[in-house]
Amino acid sequence: MLSSAGCSTRRSRLWKALPEPCDALILADPQHLIYFANYVQSPFVFRSADAGALLVLEPEKSTLVTDSMVQPFSERATVDEVVAPVWYNGKTSAPHRQGIRVGAAIDVLSRVPGTRIGIEPTSVPVAVVEALRAARPNLTLIDLDPIIRPLKRAKDPDEVALIKRSIQAGEAAQAAALAGVEPGMTELDVFLLVQNAAMKCLDEQVIVYGDFATGPRCATEKGGPPISRTIERGDLCLLDFSVVVHGYRGDFTNSFVVGAEPTARQREMFEACLSAIEAGEGQLRAGTPARAVDAAVRGRLASRGLAESFTSHSGHGLGLGHPEPPYFVPESTDTLVVGDVVALEPGLYIEGVGGMRFERNYLITAEGFETLSVHDLTITQPRR
Repeated sequence: MLSSAGCSTRRSRLWKALPEPCDALILADPQHLIYFANYVQSPFVFRSADAGALLVLEPEKSTLVTDSMVQPFSERATVDEVVAPVWYNGKTSAPHRQGIRVGAAIDVLSRVPGTRIGIEPTSVPVAVVEALRAARPNLTLIDLDPIIRPLKRAKDPDEVALIKRSIQAGEAAQAAALAGVEPGMTELDVFLLVQNAAMKCLDEQVIVYGDFATGPRCATEKGGPPISRTIERGDLCLLDFSVVVHGYRGDFTNSFVVGAEPTARQREMFEACLSAIEAGEGQLRAGTPARAVDAAVRGRLASRGLAESFTSHSGHGLGLGHPEPPYFVPESTDTLVVGDVVALEPGLYIEGVGGMRFERNYLITAEGFETLSVHDLTITQPRR
């Protein structure tokens, strides 16, 4: 989980980033409820269905507004007060769940003075905004979206710790797949192998999502969710997945030939991808334009005559989102900052030969970068 101190620091950072003073702030984006208050709902229980929340921030107070059904999650939130009216008591029919939450938020806000309110217009319910307008004729609303987005770039220590837990599970899952995938398995079997290895590593239920493609799909689709396709000897297996730990995630990719040796052409593609990662690493430092990182990756592949076979981005940022800034693309306007967590993921896709992608995750530091993911990048399975 995120720490109380970390959430408090991020809330203070938000107040300081406001272009003008505000009397209160209202947040509802699920990512930001995690980021500022450690409010994380489990996706695996019925009580989370249709259960959102609002975070009301005053200069000296934080209040989470939700309902009583999500008490196991709200009681772990790092806020000063939780307002959680009863929605469903198991005895009588329940009213509209979102209506209960909105009504509670309006009641909380009625006791908050002031006419300058910051909101997330893309996620705060319209009913809350209309209630504010009706009660405060001189209301001024400040859009928080463009203020919060850049704040999330530089990860705090508690955020990095969760990303590292995700990476640890991803590495265990990649190792299990490299050792365990066999001809005759289906892509769904591979997904289950990866998911189980990740959950055993973390000792908790988590979401695992991503690309679990094999055979021709690696080149024609460049990935995709697992299907019932049966894997044949000599197929490429492209695994590009994330493990979500309390909202945060790393991103792990490896591609390997199942039950056989790669062809000479496939090995050349593999070596080119690793060389491109090395070229990108040479640009990973604070102050570097993201487009320069992309240019280094693309330039290395182009030097091997493979520019037309690299049809995706060179990488991206990671955290609560995927992808998130900075974006390693030719026309990126982003610049690397200390605290960025980023991925480099060059791939090559040639029909009739194969499709493959390889990826590492990094933390940008004051000195350069720290490599976060160290799973094997290899096109060959271990001998059995």
